[in-house]
This record gives sequence, structure tokens and C-alpha cells, in this order.
Amino acid sequence: MFTPNCPGDVFTPNCPGDVFTPNCPSGGLCILQIVVNNETALSVATELQVITTQAESLSSGDVDTVIATLQKIVNASATEQIGDSLLTTVDNLIKVNVTVLQQSQEEMRGPTRAVQALETFADTVILTTDTYTAVRPGVALHAADISPEELDKGQGFAFFLSGNDSNSLTEGDVTSFTTEDGGDIPQTADTSISLPPNISSMIQNKNMSDVRLSYTLYNSSSLFVQLSQGAVGPSQGAVGPFQGAVGTRIIGGRIAGRRVKDLPEPVIITFVPLQESFVPEDMREVKCVFWDFDADAWSTEGCESMGENMGRYTCACNHLTNFAIIFDVSGEGFGDHEKPLEIITIVGSVVSIVCLVLTLLSFIVTRRDKRRTRTGHTKNQRHAFINLCLALLAVLVIFLTGINRTASPIGCKVVAALLHYFLLAALMWMAVEAVNLYRAVVQVFDHVSENFVIKAGAVAWGFPLVATLSTAGPSSLYNYTMEKSCWLAREPLIYAFLIPAGLILLFNLLVFILVMRKLVREEKKQKELRGADATEVDRQWITRQIRRAGSIMALFGLTWVFGFFVIDDARTVFAYLFCIFNTLQGLFIFIFHCVMREDMTKWRKKLTCWKKFICTGQTKKGQYQVIIRSGVPGPRP
Repeated sequence: MFTPNCPGDVFTPNCPGDVFTPNCPSGGLCILQIVVNNETALSVATELQVITTQAESLSSGDVDTVIATLQKIVNASATEQIGDSLLTTVDNLIKVNVTVLQQSQEEMRGPTRAVQALETFADTVILTTDTYTAVRPGVALHAADISPEELDKGQGFAFFLSGNDSNSLTEGDVTSFTTEDGGDIPQTADTSISLPPNISSMIQNKNMSDVRLSYTLYNSSSLFVQLSQGAVGPSQGAVGPFQGAVGTRIIGGRIAGRRVKDLPEPVIITFVPLQESFVPEDMREVKCVFWDFDADAWSTEGCESMGENMGRYTCACNHLTNFAIIFDVSGEGFGDHEKPLEIITIVGSVVSIVCLVLTLLSFIVTRRDKRRTRTGHTKNQRHAFINLCLALLAVLVIFLTGINRTASPIGCKVVAALLHYFLLAALMWMAVEAVNLYRAVVQVFDHVSENFVIKAGAVAWGFPLVATLSTAGPSSLYNYTMEKSCWLAREPLIYAFLIPAGLILLFNLLVFILVMRKLVREEKKQKELRGADATEVDRQWITRQIRRAGSIMALFGLTWVFGFFVIDDARTVFAYLFCIFNTLQGLFIFIFHCVMREDMTKWRKKLTCWKKFICTGQTKKGQYQVIIRSGVPGPRP
């Protein structure tokens, strides 16, 4: 590879002909038929670092050719001398125009192949001593052969910022360390990675000899070019393109010949943002990510944020690769609206808790009429309603007491799992209410199996348990993770909550439409119904139940529709609607199922009479005898 006029200062005159065979087009670098072997690898590597010094003039085709040559060199020979030239070439490629690198990534995955070539070299470099360290302004590499015993001491690698130029790496600023005997990650480190102790037992057999451990550090994300979703399918947890920006250096760890993943103890990585002003004051969502070579994209799978302390962010990941932090612009906060939304949520939740408790108490202190109408659904509806109230009450209590307890990772995951479970359970019991309503109004069964409540309970409480366990199992420790609250991560949120919730809401809506159609048809037959099977009391009861259940179903459905639209451009408006309707759910239940209930009206009258008796002491035995009923009013005694 050389310039069209092939000056002598680029290639030495005695360069062997079997190494460089020119085929020079007009302009740009020549495309060469390069024979790279153990003998020529060093000379080719040296020339590459010279040619790439003019990084701003390289085209995407030039970049692809340089990287293809790098791969040939690494496969042919891996000496420390070659490594010095290779690292300089990679450092030069980092300076190539971003648009050129993007084009190279789209056409030939050039930048990704450059990173992989550097990792291959780290795995195979022949060490003259136990370690090899090379540092350039934009990239650093450290490789070492260590015994399993040394590996189990908790190995790590760190970069310490010294001097005024934050965009350059220097040899004295990088170092390896161990966390043996309770040692910790250096607190002054700008960027660091620390392997868990006893990692050898997790990845290899006991009879293994020394292992090759290597680290890479990149000063920018230039070589980590994320393709569009249409170009390469993202992996689970992949961060969509242009949704965020890498705001830290990129650090990676690797053990040669082993794919280290699903570690029971996490790898700990710390970062200081490249620019202090990069992190917005309203704390946009921080994502701990790794580079997925299969998807050519950043992914959050297996990583969680452990929070921020004095400007330093900590991540925990269950595998080894290249890590960074993305500040997600799509997850930005609500700015000045955050405080009002928080107040609305807290006040509404407290009101709902009180109302749900009162609702449950009303069902305990009021005696149900044991007689049933021809529909026979009173008992089933009562059980479904009580279970719905219990599930919603659990959601609100857990939310108020635990949603922000992010200081304890284990406690936070427990809170998130419980919220996940009880929210799905509440939705399932709404579906049971819908089934009861359909059976009562549309099918009009004369007899309902006594086992219906047991079967419904098994499904309504059992399905959420299965969904929760699928995301909270030992192999999915990182599905419950967020920076500022305890909740599901992005991917589990979609498949383990939003999809089931959407299906349940669609089912409830379908049932409500069928029931309303049935009622409209029944209205036309009122005269016949008065003289036939149904009584006017039956029709009044059915209408009342439809009004109550329909109101609850509509409110419950609208709440989650608002939640879905929080990610839209009008996210602030929908956030207010979501907070208001969701947190006041208990209040609406109390109004429709207690305040407007006929037997509760009688109970309040009885209470008024009792208070009058206490105050005046004037009554006659049996004077205030009141028969309290709920559900279908039967004939008066």
C-alpha cells in the first residue's frame, strides 16, 4: 500500500517485490496484493502506521484495506514490536473522520474488525516478560500471563487521569492491580475494571496452567460504530441507534480462549464522564452497556448501574467484554414537572390505600345476602373484587415504601419483582371480573360451578408468578435494574409486562363491548322481559353492575394507555394523566363499589340510627332492624 507516485520515503527502495505489488488507481491509496507472513509482518506493520498518520485523508475503502491488512499481520505474527506498530495504526484509525468510519462499518464492518484484531493480538502476543503494556493517546493495551491462583486474587486494570489533557492516554496513567485481602478499586481511578475473586473456578478446570489476561482502553467510541436497526438485528437489551451518547472511555477485559459470561459474581467497572458538563442536571437515564459484536450495537444485557458517587459511576456486569456508559437522551427526566408528578403520585397513592382499606372493611362488616338471583354470580364477583383490591393495595404499599430503595441491589430487585407480580395479578383479576360479567350478562348461566373461583384464582395468581420467576431467576439477575427506581429493565419490561398487560386490556375491552351490545338488545325487549323471566329488579341490578364494572375497567384501561404514551412527544401530559388516574384507582373503586352501593346506603342509615341511640338513649327493642344486602337485591322479608 503506497501513494500513487510511490516516493522513496514511504517504502524503501530494496523492498522485496513479493511483498508489495502495486495496482494503483487514480487518487487515494494504492490497493495492494500483500503477502504477509512471519518474515514480512513487522515491515508491513511499520509501513501501515506511517501511511495512516494522515488519517483525515483516508477514505472508507482505505480504512477497509488497512484493517484487512491488520488482520493478516495479527494472524501471521504477534510480537511486541509488531504490537507497538499495530497500536499506533489503531490510534491513527481512531482519528479518521466519523462519517468515513460509519461508511466503513456499514460496508465492511471495518471499525469492529479493528477492535477484534487488537483483541486477537492481545490473546496471542509473545511476551518477553510476564506482561506487555503499550499506550497511545487514543488506545492502551495490557496483556499478562498469570496463574489461576493469581487470577483468583481479583485482578483489575485502571486509568488514572494526570495532567491537563483529558483526551490523551499516557504510559504512566495506566496500571494493573489486585483486590486481594479486601482491597478495593482505586478511588482516584478515572476508568477501571475489576474481576471478581475466585473467577478461575467459574471459567476453567482445576488442572489449567497460566491464563492470558488482557485489557484494552479506548479514549473515545470512534471504533464502536453502532449500525441502524435495519442493518444488523440488535441483541436482547440492545440500545437503539441515536437514542444515547457514549459519555465515558471504553474499557474491556478478556481471558484468552474463554467466553466469560453468566458469572455469579459481577465484574465491577467504574467510569468518570469525559466531560463534567455532559451529564445533565436532571440526571438523564444512565445505561451501563457493553459492545455486542454479533449485533454491532451497544447492549444492556447482563449489566446494571450501581449508582453514582462523587462524579464516578459504577457498573456491574456478569460477563467480560468492552464496557462504557451511555447517557440515554430518550430516558431524560421531566425537568420542572418531576416534583409535581412526585407529589401527585404520593398523595394519590395514600388516598387510594385508605380507600381500598375502607372498601375491604365494608365487605367484611356488611353481610351479604346468601340468596342468589337466576344468574348466580354474586359469590364469584365478590371473590374476584376482593382479590383485585388486595392486589392493588399490595402494589401501592410496595410502591410507596420501596420504589426508590436503590441503595441495596438485592432489596431493589425484590421490590421490583414484587411490583411486577402484583401489577400482573391486578390485571389478571380485572380479566376475571370481565369473565364474570360476560357469564352473568351474555351467557346468563343458571348455574355456576363452585370451583370457578378456585380455578380463576389459580390462573390469576399463578400466571403472574410464572412471569415474575422467568425474569427473576438466578440466570437473569440483571432483568430488574434501573438507575433511579426499582423496576424492570427495558427488554424484560416489554416481554414480561407490557405485552401481557396489553393483551389483558384488549380482552377486557372486548368483553365490555359484548356486554354493552347485549344490554342494548335487551332494552328493546323490556316489555317482554317484564312479563317473562327477568324482573325489573334484575334489570336494575344488571345495569348497576355494568355501570360499576365498566367504570372500573375503563379507568384501568385508560391508566395503562396513558403509561404507554409517556414515551411519546406529549409525554409530560400523559405522565400527569397516568399519575392522576393510576394513583386514584382506589378512590374510584371506593366510590363505585361502596358509596354508590345500595346495601352500603342502608348500612350508613343503620350507623346514623346507632349514633342517635348512643346520643339520646331512646329506642325500642328491634326498632332499627335493618337487613343489609349487597349485589342482587332479593325480595324484602
